[in-house]
Amino acid sequence: MYLVDRIIERCENSSRDWREGVTGGRTLRITQEDYDACGKEELIEEVQRLERAGLLTVKKWIVPDSDVELVAYQVEHLPDFYRLADSESGEEYWPKQAKVNYYIRMIDQELSEGFQKEWIENYLEKLKERIAEGDLPKNIEKLEKYLDCYRGLDSLEEPMMKRIFSKRYLKDSKIFEREMERNVVTAARRYCPEITADMDIQTVLEQLLIEENSQELAVKGPLKLKIWKGSEAKRVDLSDFTYGVVLNSQTVKHAMVEVEQPALKKIVTIENKTNYLAMEYDPEILYIYSHGYFSPLEREFLKKLQRVIEGKDVEVFHSGDMDYGGIRIFEYIQKHIFPGIKPLQMDVETYEKYEEYAKTISKETMEKLEKVNVPLLEELKEKLLETGKGIEQESFLIEE
Repeated sequence: MYLVDRIIERCENSSRDWREGVTGGRTLRITQEDYDACGKEELIEEVQRLERAGLLTVKKWIVPDSDVELVAYQVEHLPDFYRLADSESGEEYWPKQAKVNYYIRMIDQELSEGFQKEWIENYLEKLKERIAEGDLPKNIEKLEKYLDCYRGLDSLEEPMMKRIFSKRYLKDSKIFEREMERNVVTAARRYCPEITADMDIQTVLEQLLIEENSQELAVKGPLKLKIWKGSEAKRVDLSDFTYGVVLNSQTVKHAMVEVEQPALKKIVTIENKTNYLAMEYDPEILYIYSHGYFSPLEREFLKKLQRVIEGKDVEVFHSGDMDYGGIRIFEYIQKHIFPGIKPLQMDVETYEKYEEYAKTISKETMEKLEKVNVPLLEELKEKLLETGKGIEQESFLIEE
């Protein structure tokens, strides 16, 4: 019943009607869109049946007994409209208030068990508020699966492949990618403090310990490590790997940075892989490939390095794209890993040197750039806003 469904929807979408028990008359305007959706004869016949049943009154016929434009109904008749909907579909109609109560109880049950990760709890509290106001998400019927997903995320302490996570916590190796990935990414961008709005989907998932491929840390330079296997520690001097070395996630997890790093004088983090590979080995410089944002495991490992060099004569630099993303990545490293980091080749002089390779920044990104506040890169930011163009770090490798 097209008109019955519309009346129910209108009543349910008015919080006063279905939550506070307000009674009284309402009117509903019928447009050509309704006729197109239902069929003219069918809709007029439904209007006439409801009028005969005393559930609505036709307030305006365009032509008597032909096109109807306005009908009136009483809110207190809502239970009758529910019963009509039941008889038409053969299934019990689920009133919106009942749905609201059901899903609030479901979220309350999860919240009562607590979460280790505060951002998940904050997200569910906000979702509960939204539902209580009558704003039910389109995929609300999948809430139980979503709660399983967030409970799984809450338990992760080290990276897990996306398909394995989905199979372990959702009983289906593809359901996370197919139905839940976007929801999780959107929630994390709003509520997880380690995640910034400009991170792409894959980076966000890596920050949540969900990985597409194994996370690896590429380094080149004089760094001494202790790698633990059980109770035994193997000492490794990465200066032997003059072309650089890749540490996989398990190595990073079980590695400790030696307290004494006598050869190390400078650390340079590099955003792009081509530029990292192009750096010639220097016995006093440690080059680290950041691939954009460091993953959580990499971040914790590099914080160990920061504690070792703190108070020592070791400078730290970051070299990246001269654009909005590059500035945000510098800000992220400064805030979460190396507080004393300085920009390298991220200044107006370098910009003007490679300006012929600059690319236009979108209007949306320019608006985001205006709001960024990174004092060490303020001059670069103003240059970007002035020209409306950014420069990718790979431009530095173009032969003059």
